[in-house]
Amino acid sequence: MPVRAANCLLMLIGISTPSFAEEDPGNSNESSGSVTDVQFVVATDYVTGNLGELDYETVSIGAGVIVTKERFTFSASLPYVSTTAPEDLIVSDGGLLGTSLFATPTSATRETTREGLGDLLIQGAYIFPIAGLDAQVASSVKVPTALRRKGLGSGKLDFGASGQISKRLGAVVPFVGVGYTILGEPEGFDVRNTISGTTGAYYLVGESTSISLAYGYEKSATAEIGDRQNIGIGLGTNLSPHVRLGLDGSAGLSKDAPDARVGLRLGLGF
Repeated sequence: MPVRAANCLLMLIGISTPSFAEEDPGNSNESSGSVTDVQFVVATDYVTGNLGELDYETVSIGAGVIVTKERFTFSASLPYVSTTAPEDLIVSDGGLLGTSLFATPTSATRETTREGLGDLLIQGAYIFPIAGLDAQVASSVKVPTALRRKGLGSGKLDFGASGQISKRLGAVVPFVGVGYTILGEPEGFDVRNTISGTTGAYYLVGESTSISLAYGYEKSATAEIGDRQNIGIGLGTNLSPHVRLGLDGSAGLSKDAPDARVGLRLGLGF
């Protein structure tokens, strides 16, 4: 798998929240030592689900940048979030990579609608070959730019680390990854650090299109909400040499996982 595409794949798969990337792992434009690739990304996501008998839904519109040089990739993203959810439920883990939820044991049943900036997500990743495989390591930090009083974020820093292995087998690129997130604990919440994992494969269609299928697992941040399992599909294709479109969606396989998530990404490369 080319270096630039593999780095972008890792960045968009995510660290603390299993998500499904749209970046084409078959892109043949590998970065050289003196070339820095910059991609601006705009995205929108819709997430819906329920906790017990309480429904929630979240819409986010975000913008970010991915910078790749040699085998290193840096990314940063910030969303604007609008969510309708139980009063004491926090929407956390902002950015282009998805939304996590956790609640107090005595969550109020009244639903409220609130909106505002989400949390800033910053990530760095490095890819290197090992015995014919592409091994990738990454770290991330979630900066609490979302307002805690609105329930749009925890108001605390989170730190994450992850690793992933992939290998191109003709037109198929299977991958498996694991992640660990250290969560800052907001007042009134009993939270725990989480582990996550994802596995799946890409199927390359021509030189600029890929189709993905992936399974994701994430341990819950609190005892009051169950662990999350989901399955997702994605499509990524180039609209032009500098414009890439991604569509992806996922469905929950466990009780407290979001019922559905749909995402649209548009990347502008330079």
